[in-house]
Amino acid sequence: MPTHALIAVREEGGERSGRKGAAALLAVTAAVILVGAVAYGFIASPSSTSTSTTSTYYAISPGVIVSSAAQQNPSGYSLESSKGNPTSNGETQDGDWAVLGQADGSVANLTAVVFSSTTTSQSYFSRVVANLRGLPGYTDITPTLSAYQQYGKCYGYGEDVDGIAVVNGVCTKGNVLLQVHLVSSKAFGDLEADMTSLMGALYQSAG
Repeated sequence: MPTHALIAVREEGGERSGRKGAAALLAVTAAVILVGAVAYGFIASPSSTSTSTTSTYYAISPGVIVSSAAQQNPSGYSLESSKGNPTSNGETQDGDWAVLGQADGSVANLTAVVFSSTTTSQSYFSRVVANLRGLPGYTDITPTLSAYQQYGKCYGYGEDVDGIAVVNGVCTKGNVLLQVHLVSSKAFGDLEADMTSLMGALYQSAG
């Protein structure tokens, strides 16, 4: 599941707009990969090792989750673009995403996918984490998301390459899967704090 990426764009005065454009493209790509994998049945065969911590079910559109989270302007990130305003179509799962940004060039992608059951969302989460855990060069930052595991599970990871930090977080809340993907020239620790705030906005918006 190629939701990880390395960015090695030098921070030199005239390249800020190019870095921001590349970062935005990466954020959009990450969302398309996640939502597209769901839409094409990537989770067709639930993992036998998946366990359910709760059967909480949220009957909500992913578009509503993402839109509500973006409106909160978490950590100063404002909406730059979005997939649109889709409503739940009654299918097994549905997904939506939005790209948020800061004046300093930091870019965040927020993604929400609504599944038919808690078991299905956690099965998909387990598959994502299995493909990400232990990747060389990445730091496990899951503890920063510990506040959002009351109704599911979370996993966070990131990397700092040539002054460009990449931080990702994935959480489940009942039948909903939430993802935050961040790219910035901020200090790695500052970006972790941003991720926690952005995930909090998604988590609260899910219900």
